[in-house]
Amino acid sequence: MNTSELAQFLPWDSEFFGKRIGRIQADHLTLEGLAGVLAWQQEQAVDCLYFLADPNLPDSLRLAEANGFHLVDLRVTLESSGELPQSLPAGVRLWQPRDRDALRAIARISHRDSRFYFDGHFPAERCDALYETWIDKSLDGYADAALVADVDGCAAGYITCHRDPQEGRIGLVAVHPDFQGRALGQTLVKAALAWAGGEGFRKVSVVTQGRNTAAQRLYQRCGFLTRSVALWYHWWDEVQDRE
Repeated sequence: MNTSELAQFLPWDSEFFGKRIGRIQADHLTLEGLAGVLAWQQEQAVDCLYFLADPNLPDSLRLAEANGFHLVDLRVTLESSGELPQSLPAGVRLWQPRDRDALRAIARISHRDSRFYFDGHFPAERCDALYETWIDKSLDGYADAALVADVDGCAAGYITCHRDPQEGRIGLVAVHPDFQGRALGQTLVKAALAWAGGEGFRKVSVVTQGRNTAAQRLYQRCGFLTRSVALWYHWWDEVQDRE
């Protein structure tokens, strides 16, 4: 296997964070594979490696941990169960251009459970900007739909929706702190289910963090069940990290 099949350079992440970042292609490591990945890292002068690991392979996990990979997240994938609704609930609408600033402000403060904040190497302000940029790109077409919880004409929260080949998928979901406690998160998730049902899908998936129990409970209340878990590891070049 050549080195280009072992790992992939991530130009967008690298430019955004100002670090050379790559991702290991496989979900497990062997001694031979690890040697190839680290050789690739040296050739590419990569500062950080992402590794999404299969949690059921203990030898691979021990090998990663013994070689400087640090656990930063438990990736939980959930999927809807039951029939999907066909109409949006009251109080939810498609986003409008006048909502953009409000949605960007919500995004900057709403995704603090992610691996980027937990890692400790990425400045918090860049992590804030990451989600602000993410919602911007979602509004500009990265998402197939962006739905807004409207409270008296104010954009109080959002959920982004995607079409995958076999199912709908939820991207980002957040509610402004001033509007929490009104079940708007649950309303938004139900709206995403209705959007997917209207698109002809029979199932919806979503990914969240293992530490984000509030999100997991939200999805469970909306009929989601856990599909799979995986482990996010980050590896940092210690020499580059000290400079």
